[in-house]
Amino acid sequence: MHTVALKSYPVVLGSAPTGDKLREGDRKTPEGLFQIQDKYPHPSWSKFLWINYPTADSWRKHLAAKRQGKIKASDTVGSEIGIHGVPVGSDHLIDQRQNWTWGCISLKNKDVDELYGIVSKGTWIEILP
Repeated sequence: MHTVALKSYPVVLGSAPTGDKLREGDRKTPEGLFQIQDKYPHPSWSKFLWINYPTADSWRKHLAAKRQGKIKASDTVGSEIGIHGVPVGSDHLIDQRQNWTWGCISLKNKDVDELYGIVSKGTWIEILP
């Protein structure tokens, strides 16, 4: 798949931003190829673009981490990861690069509103380290 960046936005990530997401609660943002599986207004963060995490690749990484002892056997893979805005009046979180989410990608509300109007269900996104 050949991709071309059309626009970029400043973002912040999970509050433990280094490394790929391997389990629920690790506060990391998943890396890899994903699709937008749904999108909807969100009462706290303007809009929510829900990605299809966990994918088959996410599950492979999660199970390999269990086998290798990197995470506990009882750890779950996690879910409900998306791209969303910030609480009203909190653009400073993005300006100051404060990684505050539990693993989602957060943008300024004006930026997530713009993105929401452009992408549709099924749009591919790539989250890179």
